[in-house]
Amino acid sequence: MDHAAVIEILDREGHCRETHKVRQWPMTIGRAPSADLVLPDPHLAGAHALLHWTEAGPRLELLDSRNGGWLDAQRLAAGATAPWTSDAVLQLGSTRLRLRTALDPLPEEQLLPRSEEPRRRDARPAWALPTVIVLWLALLWLTNWSVTDGTAGWVDSVSGVLVPLGLALAWAASWALVTQLFRHWFAFGAHLWRALVVGVAFQVLDAALPVLAYALSWPRLMVLDTLAVSVGGALLLWWHASVVWPRRSRRLAVGIGALAVLGLALTIGRRTEQQHWLGPNYLSALPPPALRLVQPKPVDSFVDSLQRLEAPLQKQARKRNDQEQLSGDDE
Repeated sequence: MDHAAVIEILDREGHCRETHKVRQWPMTIGRAPSADLVLPDPHLAGAHALLHWTEAGPRLELLDSRNGGWLDAQRLAAGATAPWTSDAVLQLGSTRLRLRTALDPLPEEQLLPRSEEPRRRDARPAWALPTVIVLWLALLWLTNWSVTDGTAGWVDSVSGVLVPLGLALAWAASWALVTQLFRHWFAFGAHLWRALVVGVAFQVLDAALPVLAYALSWPRLMVLDTLAVSVGGALLLWWHASVVWPRRSRRLAVGIGALAVLGLALTIGRRTEQQHWLGPNYLSALPPPALRLVQPKPVDSFVDSLQRLEAPLQKQARKRNDQEQLSGDDE
């Protein structure tokens, strides 16, 4: 007969906290160093209980102690004996124990959920991060040059590139410290990669949207600019947070997505009196005419289309006049 057995120490919820193999029979349980199973519980005697193997199976004997014990919630005084089955929880002092033997049926192996699978740390080719840094700096310089027409001094040009880079480095370092706190991994490169990838995407979108809107005569395409800021910012936060808490990525996505929707609603709420809820009212700078892909409207049709703006403008003018009169009466 196989007498192999283990004793599990349970937490308050009944989950196994520690496992100790029974190496000999009988086995003493207590607080003394000479016990076979030493439990650091001040409510136990030096030798508190003795575990035997009999023909009928494991049997527990309580030795001389002041507190005795409880087997499956039944009080056992010192000197009492009782069979200890695998479905009965033994409490000695404040410690809860469970016995499992080789005769007990072993539960089937449970399928490991995907949330418990090990997550690989950020893996990228060695050239990826330097390449993205160079690309982002080049886009920053090109954007600054196009805004100033190349007339800015070298100090302004360098500042327009180095200041965003410094902010990106500080942002990545802050997230790396948070990752170090929760995962003991200073993931500076992983967070810098995420910040730069999103930064490059923002730069490309910021340059491409006005050109496409002008070339195709789709001014409302600029609505994507405001949407990209909210959606891209939410994705960046989630991407950073998934490094710190990889097993909570779905909950983080729901929470951050809700914040992004709330931010869009507040943006629309602040602009209810404007002509358009999202995007700029007009293009502040126009690309070269050579990029125009559609035929421009005739001047007459353009003037006719402005007539529909007369009523909203008059309404707005009357509203401002009423506000000025009210403010004058208060004075």
